Amino acid sequence: MLVSLREVYLPAMIFSIILDYQLAIYFLYLYRKHRKDKIGLNKFLLAFSNIFGIGATSYLFLVIGSFYIHDSYLAELFIRIGISLLQGGILVVLLILLSKPFLTLINSKLVKIVSVLSGISIIYLLFLYVKPIGLFPSMLIGLIGGLYFLYFQIKLVKLTSGTVHSRLLMTLIGEVIFLIGMFLGSGLPNIPVLFDVRDFFYFVGSYVINIGLMAIIYGTFKFPGVLEFNWKNNLLKLYVIDARNLYELYSYDFNKIRNLTNEPESHYNNKNKNNNPIHSIGVVGISDVFDEITKTYQNRVKIIKYGNFSILLEYEKDPKSQFLFVLFVDKNMKSLQLFLKKVKAQFLNSYSGLLVNFDIVDKFRETIFSGFDVILQNILD
Repeated sequence: MLVSLREVYLPAMIFSIILDYQLAIYFLYLYRKHRKDKIGLNKFLLAFSNIFGIGATSYLFLVIGSFYIHDSYLAELFIRIGISLLQGGILVVLLILLSKPFLTLINSKLVKIVSVLSGISIIYLLFLYVKPIGLFPSMLIGLIGGLYFLYFQIKLVKLTSGTVHSRLLMTLIGEVIFLIGMFLGSGLPNIPVLFDVRDFFYFVGSYVINIGLMAIIYGTFKFPGVLEFNWKNNLLKLYVIDARNLYELYSYDFNKIRNLTNEPESHYNNKNKNNNPIHSIGVVGISDVFDEITKTYQNRVKIIKYGNFSILLEYEKDPKSQFLFVLFVDKNMKSLQLFLKKVKAQFLNSYSGLLVNFDIVDKFRETIFSGFDVILQNILD
């Protein structure tokens, strides 16, 4: 029966470890990809990369020690190394949570205490292991650290919205399933009273782990960068300007949307549009601000601080280009700069063919750009 279970269990175990390493590499890729954005919350991706990579190595040691080595001392050594690696992965994650972007979301004292205990536990497992005490204290400390990380993720899910929210939620569900599988396949079989049925737990645990990993992969597919919290609440107004012709192409009032409705709304029927010269953007009540914006167009200024709000500017790559993207915000945040870059990319991608013909744009402006409200809502989600 043991040989039969090994034959069934081995492919599942190998599959689990491969998926784990793939997730670790994928999250490391995402972290490096978004690192240039300099948003501290993306360290969350680095935490995921560490826990999956180290977790896979830990799982490998635990399974080999519990199932494939017959020498009792060597088997115990592999199990101790496996548990210490797992605690090391949790320790790395806890240390990442102690970085500045997460301090408002965690109980730093508790995290520091668990981190110290995890460090002591690793030293105990590797160098000071006492057989009568056994693995229970170390497994308990690891469980506390793991549960706190799950608690942190629940808080993060509640604070996020849109795509990030749904992806994090699915990833969290997958992690819970994965941990249940780890407990069944690596934790319970090491309890002495369950030695007689440990083959069953190995078998079930390996497949539960794979189900969890598949859920995590589904949740992390095209995982976006994690933006700063409440960045959307700082949005005021968006304008797309034809700087060469001093002409407003498109505008969007985020305050109006927040105050009146959650549905997309068109913003082209201004009573005083006067063929929409640039000063018709005076809905903000500060025409000299826009004079300043048109001057900065040649100097490629990215941020203007004006009174109690900031103005973010985005240009096309070509220095001779004529289109300027302007975002009024309460507070300048890196996430808002990324948002404006996405708006620019989507707008130019959607209308680049039409923008070359000023006469058509001037005549059918309302019809041409009416669909961008929906595109903008998709970017916000």
